[in-house]
Amino acid sequence: MSLTVKLEDAEQTVCHILLYTDVENAAEVHQLIMQGKVEASLIKPEIVVDSFQVLVAANKAVRSLTAKKMVTRSVFTEIIFNLSPSKNITLSLKNFGLSDSDTEILAVVLDQESGEKVKTLNRQIKGKQATLAEMKKLTNEVKVKELYKVTDIELEVSSLLDAVVSRMACKEFLIM
Repeated sequence: MSLTVKLEDAEQTVCHILLYTDVENAAEVHQLIMQGKVEASLIKPEIVVDSFQVLVAANKAVRSLTAKKMVTRSVFTEIIFNLSPSKNITLSLKNFGLSDSDTEILAVVLDQESGEKVKTLNRQIKGKQATLAEMKKLTNEVKVKELYKVTDIELEVSSLLDAVVSRMACKEFLIM
């Protein structure tokens, strides 16, 4: 159902990626985030092409945390910020973060292998946990291309995932 990967930091942080569908309480969960009671990044899956994209953002966030060079205030918002092609934090959170009307949520939890934070998140979100394979059905490629400014000509020589990850990795150097 979920993907669990050890990241490339010294502590070997465990990253869990989970997909929830038929979510009934997004507004309530959004309030919990604002109160600091959710220890996860909650992302709109419609703008995610592949879980690899999320792992790149999580790995970059954990490295920034370790180096004390985060742009945002928490590692969870840093993950969302790293997904975005924009350097604007507010715009990044608006485009990628959870909104009150969302019915699908892609969650990124940084935890130990025991998965205690995942268990807590499962109690907080009222929805069905789905397989990550279902994420492909939720991806809005038109929206992704527009957000990341990917052209059809570019896709003749590269995949959408490659184009997106390239923009994420190089956003410090791009002028958009």
